[in-house]
Amino acid sequence: MKTKLEEKIRALEDEKRTLLEEISQLKEVVGLSEKAKSLEAEVGKLRLEAKALKERIPRELFKEIAETVSALLNEEQEEKQSE
Repeated sequence: MKTKLEEKIRALEDEKRTLLEEISQLKEVVGLSEKAKSLEAEVGKLRLEAKALKERIPRELFKEIAETVSALLNEEQEEKQSE
C-alpha cells in the first residue's frame, strides 16, 4: 500500500511538472500572438495614413520628393561603405 501511494505521488508530481511547463509555453505563445496582432493593427493604420498622405501630394511633387529621398539614402549608404 505504501509503495502504491509513493508511485501515485511520483506520477502526480511528474504530471504537475509537465503541466507547469506546458502552461509556461502556452503563456509565451499567447503573449507573442497578442503582440503580433497589435503590431499588425498598428502597421495597418500606418499604411493607411501613409497612403492618405501620398494621395494628398501632387504626383509630380511626390515623384520629386521620392527621387530626393532616394538620392540622400544612396549618399548615406556610400558614406557608410567608405568608412
